[in-house]
Amino acid sequence: MIADDNPDTLSFMQAALEQAGYEVQTAPEGARALALLAKRPADLLITDVFMPGQDGIETLRDCRIRFPQTRIIVMSAGGGCGRKLDYLPAAALIGADATLRMPINVDQLLDAVRDVLDL
Repeated sequence: MIADDNPDTLSFMQAALEQAGYEVQTAPEGARALALLAKRPADLLITDVFMPGQDGIETLRDCRIRFPQTRIIVMSAGGGCGRKLDYLPAAALIGADATLRMPINVDQLLDAVRDVLDL
């Protein structure tokens, strides 16, 4: 499951993961991702931090409560609205299995997914 409000990021990640043999669901924000996970559980959730609606930190927290078996990667390029905020350390502290600083390439994505699924 990938949650990100950027359609280009979703397409890139979905294509890379499907080409590597993974089944992928996508959602434009966290609440939708969690609703899809309730219908069809996934081994892994990859979520962006900054999204409209339910953001990635809320999604991380809710996923840990509702789907504790699901592994979680949190990704971010930094702050929104011109601010330089870094929520990745906080994401790691509250339960992310891994964090990724964007932009990322295919190798970084696949390495992180393999590492987290092998935990």
